[in-house]
Amino acid sequence: MQQRAVETRQRILDAAVMVFSENGLNGATVDEIAAAAGVNKQRIYAYYGSKMGLFEAALLAVFQQVELFSAQSVRAAEADLENMTGIMLRNFIRVHAEHPAFWRLLSWANLEGAGVASLNQARKNENRTLRTIFEMAVGRGCIRECSFESWLYTLLAASYFYFSNRLTLTHTLDVELTSREWESRLCKDLNSIFGK
Repeated sequence: MQQRAVETRQRILDAAVMVFSENGLNGATVDEIAAAAGVNKQRIYAYYGSKMGLFEAALLAVFQQVELFSAQSVRAAEADLENMTGIMLRNFIRVHAEHPAFWRLLSWANLEGAGVASLNQARKNENRTLRTIFEMAVGRGCIRECSFESWLYTLLAASYFYFSNRLTLTHTLDVELTSREWESRLCKDLNSIFGK
């Protein structure tokens, strides 16, 4: 019985991620999610309490599944401090490409003012590791002196904006933003802006 309950919760969560990432919190209905999960909506309320509780659980689940700072990219950044900015930006762009539900759910959460308090601790250890490498890069003169928060914000914002607005920006900038060449140029340019 417990295994079935675990599987049912996971089906509900998977369906919620799909429906919420497509329609947002306000555009999705519990009936749609229940139908996609193959359960009755009372089961959703029993497990998650409310539609908002389910949205928060879906957002946190996606946030925890995504390895925003891959171990490989962190090692590469530590080994090449002068190109750390470009390495990490390329990693963030890859994360968004591989996990469209991630940036879509973040967009909906921000647009609709949905509760994201549960995300407070989700990246704490990763941020601490990356901060240590960043401070080493600044200390060795590989990155201009600036706050870690401003540096990380810029990289996260650039990668997020790249996916959430690239269709409109393609027309505004008159550049094909979906090309590998442009992605490489963006990484190189931001590396130059933060580099010394």
